[in-house]
Amino acid sequence: MSDGIARSRLAEERKAWRKNHPHGFVAKPMSAPDGSVNLLVWHCVIPGKVGTDWEGGYFPLTINFSEDYPSKPPICKFPNGFFHPNVYPSGNVCLSILSERRVETLHYSDANPCGHSRFA
Repeated sequence: MSDGIARSRLAEERKAWRKNHPHGFVAKPMSAPDGSVNLLVWHCVIPGKVGTDWEGGYFPLTINFSEDYPSKPPICKFPNGFFHPNVYPSGNVCLSILSERRVETLHYSDANPCGHSRFA
């Protein structure tokens, strides 16, 4: 995809997000010191779910889009050492829908490339 398609799509999505997004969530493109906006890198914050141990927490996430977006999924990354069953120790999100290599299987151990098991 061309450079223009990814950036145009992200500009549209930013506009829609600013009009309507879930309460407490933050998603903003990175700003350079000169005030320009980089639509390919977004800084986000996800609030902890009410009624859980994570309530009151705010969890930072960086989303890096490529020039091939939306044909290629973005890379989502939490800070190094962030603990979650679907997050590698490096902070990269381990979720098959965000992988370029689609996992097409019904077996849980194959479908969970992180190697974490909630059933162990």
